[in-house]
Amino acid sequence: MKKSLIALAVAGAFAAPAFAATSNVDVYGHLSIAVQDTDASGVDLDLVDNVSRIGFKGAEDLGGGLKALWQIEQQINATSANNTALGGSGLRNTFVGLAGGFGTVVMGRHDTPYKMATGKYDIFGDTIGDYNAGRLDGVSLINNVHDARASNAIAYIAPAMGGLTLAGAIVTSMDQLDMGETVDAISLAAMYGNGPLTVDFAYQDVDSFSAAWKLGAGYKFGDTKLGFVYEDSDDAQDQQGWLINAAHAMGPITLKAQYGQVEVGNADQDQLVLGADYSLSKRTTAYFVYGQGDNDAGSDVSGWNLGVKHAF
Repeated sequence: MKKSLIALAVAGAFAAPAFAATSNVDVYGHLSIAVQDTDASGVDLDLVDNVSRIGFKGAEDLGGGLKALWQIEQQINATSANNTALGGSGLRNTFVGLAGGFGTVVMGRHDTPYKMATGKYDIFGDTIGDYNAGRLDGVSLINNVHDARASNAIAYIAPAMGGLTLAGAIVTSMDQLDMGETVDAISLAAMYGNGPLTVDFAYQDVDSFSAAWKLGAGYKFGDTKLGFVYEDSDDAQDQQGWLINAAHAMGPITLKAQYGQVEVGNADQDQLVLGADYSLSKRTTAYFVYGQGDNDAGSDVSGWNLGVKHAF
């Protein structure tokens, strides 16, 4: 009996630190896989992974109202021919930081405030109709060079003040530009939400490359949400674009529509997307998205997704 008690005490001594080390870790993510078909040349019916991901995050109370934050998030591609553990997909927001009465500061890989500001208006995000993915004839209604995740960001998010949240970041290298040198960027955003109204403004300046700004606005009345975004950027080709969208909930069904135009240099491009979500539960949604894009350089491209998304 005495030996058994000693064995339990020893086991507890080793188990307790391991439990404490993982007690503040949350595991989250989602899987989103769809059947896809487009009329683009050489593209057949296929199965696509619509940016599935897994993440781990946590916080530690440091006392005095201060806490440490961390997050690791990784994209998963279940339909990739690359048979690695995570499908050869990319690292997403991964950072360490501090939060308190002064706000939140994080360092690492993170969405720029420019990207954060209007993400709420991307109602077809991570599908064939995503507003900056260019999956329909290469049409990106939002400039996807500026609207990006930066791998070398020092970001600050201020405490909300009467519905207004300010955010800023210094980016030591905008890696997605692949310019072979360090490119510094400053990214700023002001995001306002009060009741049914949201208004968001963002500005970003990438040294030796370009500057961009955008304005977003949304309004909800009853079961209907409306959204609008306008953007102006001046990189290799000046780009001005806008989009308007609407989503209407009817019980478990949400009907969605979006139309936008963008002028890239001398090209007048446009995109139309229609879709419907069916909520099977709080975590599981079946969705259908149909879209059509025209990049003003040839034939239009249309296509659709029919998929299931499960969050955990």
